[in-house]
Amino acid sequence: MTIRYELRTTKKAADGERVPLHVSVSDGRDFRKRQVTKILIEPSWWDAKAAELKKRVLIPEAERSVIAKEMLALRSYISEAYGIDKEKDKIGPAWLEKMVDNYYKGKSQTPKKRRSRKKSFDELFTMFADGREISPSRTRHYHVLQRMIHRYEAYVRASLPGKSRYVFDIDDVDLDTLNDLRDYIRNEHLYVAQYPQIMEARPERRKFTERSENYLHGLFKLIKAFYAWCIKGGYTKNWPFTDFEMPKEEYGTPVIMTLDEVEHLYLAKMPTKMLEEQRDIFVFQCNVGCRVGDLMSYTKDSVQNGALEYIAAKTLHFSGRTVVVPLNSIALEIVDKYKDRPGNRLLPFISEQNYNDNIKAAFTAAGITRLVTELDPVTRKEVKHPLNEIASSHLARRTFAGNIYRQVKDPNLVASLTGHAEGSRAFNRYREIDLGMKQDLVRILENKRG
Repeated sequence: MTIRYELRTTKKAADGERVPLHVSVSDGRDFRKRQVTKILIEPSWWDAKAAELKKRVLIPEAERSVIAKEMLALRSYISEAYGIDKEKDKIGPAWLEKMVDNYYKGKSQTPKKRRSRKKSFDELFTMFADGREISPSRTRHYHVLQRMIHRYEAYVRASLPGKSRYVFDIDDVDLDTLNDLRDYIRNEHLYVAQYPQIMEARPERRKFTERSENYLHGLFKLIKAFYAWCIKGGYTKNWPFTDFEMPKEEYGTPVIMTLDEVEHLYLAKMPTKMLEEQRDIFVFQCNVGCRVGDLMSYTKDSVQNGALEYIAAKTLHFSGRTVVVPLNSIALEIVDKYKDRPGNRLLPFISEQNYNDNIKAAFTAAGITRLVTELDPVTRKEVKHPLNEIASSHLARRTFAGNIYRQVKDPNLVASLTGHAEGSRAFNRYREIDLGMKQDLVRILENKRG
């Protein structure tokens, strides 16, 4: 079941005029309804893509807090009511309208039942995810885990005799459950082939492959945070992580482009106009070091007095500081090239996946095929790939950070340009990238001879 807010208005609101948000509820093909609420906002405050208040628009802080709390309260009310009524098969066409009306009248469905009824994993995890101030991409990551646990439930029901009604109950999860879940997530590609019924209830378009320890580390770190939230909120006393061995994170030395390669790519003839545009965006990213999510959000107003100014979405709720990156001649040239395009977007960005595909195509067209060494995240063994086969948007960010770090060797100074949190562990990896830095160090020994 998914609950979202939408701004639906057919007329242009006057300055300062407020319009109501609508709440929509969908549960596969079984239920899809939308209802107007009493939550009023100015249209300019709403981010339709993220379905939330814009993070970078100026809203009085007290008012932002009131609106956010009201959205969360109504969402939680609807989520809990839906769980109760679905069990009783009481979801009808007018259900959502009635629930919103009950909410504003201060009514609750069977109050004694609500107080005593134990919340399901789904309800709790939705409350946990919705109550955190995180970026849209991070929110999607939460929902990936939620769907994965639902598939794990289907796997247990299909594979174990006597477990045909198994549910992931937060009070019953123990060390064995966590280890079993870890095995399932790592080898899901094998289990969905062995038990096709896993995918029947919740189909996925993407193809599953074996997951790495790094990927598992991120997921179990999130599950651990969820359990800490449940205990703090009084939803459980169960802490299954006491003897659980967390998956280990391990990364190799980051691959970066040389400055000569960036220049070669920028000057190379591209076979199509579209590929030329995406190549220019990649080169721009190599010169400003931003994350791809921030890159997609830039408008023409993001450049002020020859510098790119933005608040990094990933660290917005930790520091909220403005990242200021002075634009060099290449970045300014690219901005100038697209300044007269219609609309307010800074650059002609397409979707993130198509962007990554076009980066690889641009590398191939430019003949940038240098072999690079990486640590395979699944096997933890050394592998070599042509650079054009592994190029992606994050290569641009690493290239910016790595080449600047070579010069200044100050992670906090580089972090002020990249939007990393100060003291970020990511910079431990950049200390290993530069053969030239190592050569400078060993030459110290030459100066001490004799």
